[in-house]
Amino acid sequence: MRVGLSIGGGVSVIEDLEPQELAADGFSSVFLACYEDDIRWEAQAAADFSRACVAAGLDVYAVPLGYGCVMAPDASSDSLYVREQAHNCQVDNRGRRVKKACPNNPAFLEWFSSKMRTLAWLLECRGFLWDEPSFYHGRGAWACRCEWCQRLFFAQHQHEMPHEVTGDVPHFRRNSLLMFLLAATAAIHAVDRRLESVVMPTCATGARQAGIATDQLHPVGESSAVDVLSVYVPWQSQSRDMEVAVRNTVAMAMTATRRHRKPVILWISGSPHPRDRLLDAMRVARREGVEHLVIAGHQTLTASTVYPRFRTSLSQTIERLR
Repeated sequence: MRVGLSIGGGVSVIEDLEPQELAADGFSSVFLACYEDDIRWEAQAAADFSRACVAAGLDVYAVPLGYGCVMAPDASSDSLYVREQAHNCQVDNRGRRVKKACPNNPAFLEWFSSKMRTLAWLLECRGFLWDEPSFYHGRGAWACRCEWCQRLFFAQHQHEMPHEVTGDVPHFRRNSLLMFLLAATAAIHAVDRRLESVVMPTCATGARQAGIATDQLHPVGESSAVDVLSVYVPWQSQSRDMEVAVRNTVAMAMTATRRHRKPVILWISGSPHPRDRLLDAMRVARREGVEHLVIAGHQTLTASTVYPRFRTSLSQTIERLR
């Protein structure tokens, strides 16, 4: 089993990381968060870090975040595009613009594709992780009912889009995001056809309202936009039994990808604290047939003050699980 590490926080974080040390600890891949604002001003730092990781023998996966906030698991993610192009943002069922670009808007699609081509050209990486692509959803509100979404909905279903998430609306929202992922994948493939397109559906409460969720993995696994399916096991935050959560999540993901024989990447949150049972979770994942596991993330694990005392146990476990 290969073990990777997710690195968030931007350029200020990667300046303190040494890829050679990560490789020495047993990691074989890094998932590097690439924020819209960071790449605008600190692109060279990100490029230098990715090259250093490749030189250390690590596979690098770019994780674009912020860009229009379509892929932004963290609601606080900032996007200059959203601030300056509000007219291209989603419209909720109450007619209000929300701080999230519409994946069906042609202007946003053109802008996003251009940015992804630039990022693919800039970084030495094995692939891109599209992290929780979603429509806006909140308490009593959902999007998108902009003119482009309503036109597309009518063209596909021959009736007006309802004001509730009923009937054909969930299907339309899911397919819209899968088409958006096709455009994103086409953009990076225009630079290098070998780049992998890794998709992470959301597993948050009320995930179906977001458009693509872990309880509807088959359409994602069958999409030509997806080379690798990535799933996250938030067993701690959902107060679930770790072994049961890992086992069930792996089974769902492998069932969804079995027909097309696509790989699965499993994500777990981890820290040196005993309550996170990181080493146990890694062993369970290996028993369930996981070939690539990613630990989220650097801030709670390798940046921890107790990591120097934990790293030997971690590296020994990684070595035994290979």
